[in-house]
Amino acid sequence: MPRVKLLTVREDVAPEHYALFDELAALRGRLSGPTRVVLHSPALARPWNNQSEFLHKESVVERAQHELAIAAAARERDCGYIWNAHSKHARKFGISEATLSATRDNAALDGLPPLEAAIVAYTRQLLRANRVDQATFDILLNAYGKQWLVELTAFISRYAALAGILNSFEVLPGADAEPLPVLLPNAASRGVVAPPRATPRIVPITQREQVAEGDRAYFDAVATARGSLRGPYPILMYSPKFCVLVSEVSNYLRFRSLIKPNAVELCTIAVAREKDCRYVWAAHAGAARKAGVSEEAIAAVRGRGEIAALHQEEADIMDYVRQLHRTHRVAQALFDRLSERHGIPWLVELTALIGHYGMATAQINAFEVAPRADADLLPL
Repeated sequence: MPRVKLLTVREDVAPEHYALFDELAALRGRLSGPTRVVLHSPALARPWNNQSEFLHKESVVERAQHELAIAAAARERDCGYIWNAHSKHARKFGISEATLSATRDNAALDGLPPLEAAIVAYTRQLLRANRVDQATFDILLNAYGKQWLVELTAFISRYAALAGILNSFEVLPGADAEPLPVLLPNAASRGVVAPPRATPRIVPITQREQVAEGDRAYFDAVATARGSLRGPYPILMYSPKFCVLVSEVSNYLRFRSLIKPNAVELCTIAVAREKDCRYVWAAHAGAARKAGVSEEAIAAVRGRGEIAALHQEEADIMDYVRQLHRTHRVAQALFDRLSERHGIPWLVELTALIGHYGMATAQINAFEVAPRADADLLPL
């Protein structure tokens, strides 16, 4: 049973949200699994959903390729709901049964169609090791180009974020679903992580003149909202419209959500630690201090330290981030404490915030965007 009521008919929401419900339901004829949870936060639901609509309707990544990437992300996040929803589409659009079996069973990729194997390898590396080796990166970049690879990375990290919502709120596939085998080993045992290169793997887009004239309105929208393009945005701007959609979710979660600034910043640096992302750590560790996060919590995040002695509120947020990343599940006691303290809409937004920074760190890590040389460097 799901941990919350799934919002499936318009009478499940307050009358002032009927129009929003109808709008989202009309997109695909019904509300999808994660949307039935996210709608508990009506203000988040539209910008959050807009990212999926773009990826499925406007991305340059072809259907077979993105369905394979989604299935691989579902496997890496142990999400039976997404696996069952998308592995069948991967089959329908031509992905080989051998590739899907290897993906599902965490098997070797030898002998598979080379580009299918590269997509699965890219997904595994990005979600397990927080890095992608140069050979795998080059295979896909050379075959498909920069925008394609930015959007493939978006598909992978977007569905990892959706898996976080489905897993945390325990939304399961139907009883007749294809079973997904046992949970993968804890990714926290992955070993040493390499620091990013001094320069990104592709040229960052930081100036208006770098984008096509027809896309400059997208550049202007992000630059105006954020002051400049930095972090993941110079990479995301290779997909200009999607870049705007990511920025809109970021602006809501960071500045207008139900989550107070200290919790936003603590959650953000906790994700940066789990994703071994020096850029996000350097950008937010100071903001966490300014927002009132304790030095003890910041040190525990940085050093992957114990949290038992921390204030309960800080410990619970850190534990929630850690559990979602390390076991892909959340213990009932922790879920209950947070939902009782803050309410379900708050917890939906916290889970989305974790997913959002998972998407940001995926672009930063895959394309190797480094912080400034004088930044507070996260130990790897």
